[in-house]
Amino acid sequence: MIYFILVFQQLIASTTHLVAQDVTQHVDPLVVLLFRCSLASIALGAIILTRKSNKSKPIARADKWRLLIVGLLNVPINQFLYLEGIKLTSPANSALLYAMTPLFVFLLTLGVHRERASWKKWAGILIAFVGVILIMWEHGADLHPDYFEGNLLIFIAVIAWSFYTFLGKPLVERYGAVRITALNMIIGTLVYIPIGLIFGDISAVHSIVGVDWLRILYLALMASVVNYLMWFYALGKLETSKVAIFQNLQPVLTVIMALLLGRAVLTGQFAAGGIMTLIGVTLVQLG
Repeated sequence: MIYFILVFQQLIASTTHLVAQDVTQHVDPLVVLLFRCSLASIALGAIILTRKSNKSKPIARADKWRLLIVGLLNVPINQFLYLEGIKLTSPANSALLYAMTPLFVFLLTLGVHRERASWKKWAGILIAFVGVILIMWEHGADLHPDYFEGNLLIFIAVIAWSFYTFLGKPLVERYGAVRITALNMIIGTLVYIPIGLIFGDISAVHSIVGVDWLRILYLALMASVVNYLMWFYALGKLETSKVAIFQNLQPVLTVIMALLLGRAVLTGQFAAGGIMTLIGVTLVQLG
């Protein structure tokens, strides 16, 4: 069941790159994030208020600081840099950069946590990453200088997401996935709102067309609520590295969707990259 949830979570995440790039071509990324995180916070807050088990244990003082950091990593840093970066680079580049998440998370767990550095984990992470490179290089990944700024912003967002995953796991284990997802989103949103209102092009809100509102709604409810809830839920059930490696399934799922829609053709390079990625994910689960 947990692996089905992770695959579905990555399916949602794989569509985020395309939706985010489309909407940021027409709407200021600062404004997109303002509505995305605000709507996500309202939805998550409503979930918390309507839950039967709302009498949760108080959060310890030390964990309050960790929760604040996680909230800052989530909205003002990761989501902001991602939306700014995706406007300046390609979805393929973004997916390739996010495929580095498992390696960063694994290095963090080796340095701080108690996870073992088994050869299966090392091999799985490296094999899966090579598989992603094969897939994305065939489907538009490009290190052209014109993409440098966007790639750099996405790269920093990936580092923030890796720390977000690493620091969020113990909070989820102590207080639950739903509560921590909601609290870190609300905290991050409260910090970001003044930034979005001051620096965002709010005056252009009236010109946002219906399809872009739908894209923003998708980013808020699917990419920021459902996606994050499933990610933290999985972190509460599995080792951090075993969850993070599923990030590498995004390119595979993206191309499979394109194949089903008739927008891509099955090639030997994709087959080889997909098989390597699946082998890598499996090795990490066995490690």
